[in-house]
Amino acid sequence: MNIENISRRERKKIKTKSNILTAARHLFEEKGYENVLIEDITERSDVSKGTFFNYFTNKEGLMLAVAEDEVFDILELADENFYKIESSKKKIKMIMERLLKDSIPYMQLTGRMVFSTIINSGDSNSPFHKIYELLDSLVDEGKENLEFTKDVTNKVIVNSIIGAYYSLIFRWFDSKEKVTIDDVSSILDIIYKGLSVQ
Repeated sequence: MNIENISRRERKKIKTKSNILTAARHLFEEKGYENVLIEDITERSDVSKGTFFNYFTNKEGLMLAVAEDEVFDILELADENFYKIESSKKKIKMIMERLLKDSIPYMQLTGRMVFSTIINSGDSNSPFHKIYELLDSLVDEGKENLEFTKDVTNKVIVNSIIGAYYSLIFRWFDSKEKVTIDDVSSILDIIYKGLSVQ
């Protein structure tokens, strides 16, 4: 969407929604999701409760919107230049590194979203489902380019890749051990090695 081609009113709506999402992200991380009231979010984002409810039905809906916003940023990676990269493995690594990079500052919130996603894993409207679909198409591409063995199903490969991300989130929750972009990259290298065409 080209921001210059939309009306001033629409630009104001986009900015207001963005301010609410930013305030919520920070508050969820500072105080924990359970301890944040809608009043806290409206105060931090300087909007009325009525304005808040114009955008979100409740706090759970807001959390889903935060996740969707993160996923949208990642899907924007898959632009024309992204598809000029020949290696599917490199594209997958870029996506997973970006996903982790966006998660690190908000690990409490990320953990909650991950658990919610796992519980609602059958929901095709889930933000993480869109990432799953993108990875699935890149695995298809990788199989065509002989980067991945055809002996392993796409589902197993994509679940292994997503599992690398989940394992780092769980590690952080279990021990509060610092998680870095290099961690996801190293795990993906191990997965790639096992899935290479022999």
